[in-house]
Amino acid sequence: MRYDHRIAVGMLGAALSLVAVATCGGDGGVQVAPGPGAGGAGQGGAGATGPCPAGLDDCGGKCVSTALDPHNCGGCGQSCAEGELCSAGQCGIECLGGTTRCGNLCIDADLDPLNCGGCNKACGAGEVCSVGTCSVECLGGTTKCGGKCVDSSSDPANCGSCDNACAEGEMCSAGPCGVACLGGTTKCGDLCVETNLDPAHCGGCNKACGAGEVCSAGACGVECLGGTTKCGKLCSDTNLDPANCGGCGVVCGQGEVCSLGKCSLECVGGTTKCGKQCVDTETDPKNCGGCGSACAPGEACAAEKCSLECGGGTTKCGSKCASMQSDPANCGACGNACAPGEVCSGASCQLQCAGGTVKCGGKCVDAQLDPANCGSCGKACCQGDVCSLGACQLQCTGGTTKCGNGCVNLQ
Repeated sequence: MRYDHRIAVGMLGAALSLVAVATCGGDGGVQVAPGPGAGGAGQGGAGATGPCPAGLDDCGGKCVSTALDPHNCGGCGQSCAEGELCSAGQCGIECLGGTTRCGNLCIDADLDPLNCGGCNKACGAGEVCSVGTCSVECLGGTTKCGGKCVDSSSDPANCGSCDNACAEGEMCSAGPCGVACLGGTTKCGDLCVETNLDPAHCGGCNKACGAGEVCSAGACGVECLGGTTKCGKLCSDTNLDPANCGGCGVVCGQGEVCSLGKCSLECVGGTTKCGKQCVDTETDPKNCGGCGSACAPGEACAAEKCSLECGGGTTKCGSKCASMQSDPANCGACGNACAPGEVCSGASCQLQCAGGTVKCGGKCVDAQLDPANCGSCGKACCQGDVCSLGACQLQCTGGTTKCGNGCVNLQ
C-alpha cells in the first residue's frame, strides 16, 4: 500500500505555505497569533502565546518547521550557512528526501499550493494542491482540510478527520492519536513513517535519500525494487495507489479507490475498502482483520491476527509476514528485493515464474486460487466471491477450503 512520503513529508506540506511566506520575509517563522483574550494583537515580538500547530515547533515565539526552515534547521537556532538549504532537518546544498528546491527553500511540490507541481506555480483562490496539480478537490486518497490536502491517517494536525489535532507528545498512527506508532510504522520525531518507502526516513529516522533517489525496500537508490514502480520521487504499488493507479500519474477521483490497478468505487479481488484505500486484511498491519485494527509496535499481521510471530509458512520481516517463496520485496530472505522486471519464484529472483505459477505484474500467482487473478491476470473476483479452480464463485470446490478471501488446499 502506498504511504508515499506523504506520511512524513506530507505533514511538512501542510505547514509549508506558512514557512515559505515567513522565510521569504527573512525571519524564518510564523508568529503565533494570540489566543482569545490575550490582548496581544499588534505587539510584535511578544512571542508565542499558545501552542504551535501540530508539526511545527516554537522557536523564539515563532512556529516553524525545523525540517525545512534554514534558520532553524533540525532544531531551534541552528542556522544553515549562506547558500545552504534545509532539507529533512539537515543543512546542505541540495534538497533531500524527495523535496524540490525552489529559491532558498526545499518544498513538497505534490502538496504545496504556492509551488504546485513546480516552483512558483501557485494555485488560484479556492484551489488546493493535490498530487502536484491545482484542483478544487483533493485526489489520490488525500483529504481536503481547509485549503490543504492532507493524509488524515498520518497527519497529527488532522488525525482521522480535519482539525482533529493530536495532543503534545502524541502521534497520528493509522488514523487515531496515540503515544506509540502502530501498524508497522516507526516514530521519527512527532511523525509515524513507513521507513520502507519514505525518502525522508529511508531505512531509519532522518536517513534522507539524495536528489534523484527513491526509497525502495528501506534503501535509497535510483530504481524501485520489489515489484514497485518509480513515479516521480516515489516508489509506488500501482495496483493499490490511488495517486498512481495502474500507472504513474493516473489519479483516482474523489470517492474512488485503486483496486488491481483500476479506479473504482469498490474493492475487488479479495481486498477490503478501508477509508480511501483497498487493503488485504489478512496481512495489513494497519488493518489486521478489519479496518482500523492496527497491530501494536513489534507485531505483524498474519491470517487476520496481530502476533509477535508469523505462521502459515510466512516469515516476519519488520512488521509484515512475508512469503519468501513469492514476495518480490523479501525473496528468499528479508529485505532481498527483486530488481525491476524480475519476480520472486521459488525463493529466488528471476525473469520468469516457475512451479505452475503465472507472472502477473511483478508477482508470481496461482491463477487457480488467486482472487485477484482468477483464471488469468487481472481477472478479479467480486466482493464475497472466492477463486476456486480458476473460476470465481461463492464456495470452494475440488477439495479446497475457504480461508479468508481465498480457497486453499489443506492437504
